[in-house]
Amino acid sequence: MNSVEIFIPITMFLAIAAVLITFFYYSKKNKEGIQQTIRHSIDQGQSLTPELLEKLAGTHSPRVKDLRRGVVATAIGLAGFCAGLIMDEPDARVVFMMLSLFPMFVGIGFLLVWKLNRYND
Repeated sequence: MNSVEIFIPITMFLAIAAVLITFFYYSKKNKEGIQQTIRHSIDQGQSLTPELLEKLAGTHSPRVKDLRRGVVATAIGLAGFCAGLIMDEPDARVVFMMLSLFPMFVGIGFLLVWKLNRYND
């Protein structure tokens, strides 16, 4: 393997790590901000209604989460499958297409759960 070629997988893993670290960092900062807002409201003597707490939490219903996850995972799987179709190397094409089937079927599973589940919201 050429010395320059080794940087390709290293860069890929570093990029994935950077995205994950950034996501978790901003998620933590958001939760800390919500907690600080709640503490500040309590210190000022304001009443906290369940509706206000739900809005501050920013949680979506499970129905929305299942649909969003299903669409995103299916799209990632389809994109990977299409990318595999245009590859020149036959062995890499088969491996890439097979690996892209996993997120596609996970997404289809989420879409089935979204469609078949009876939600209470």
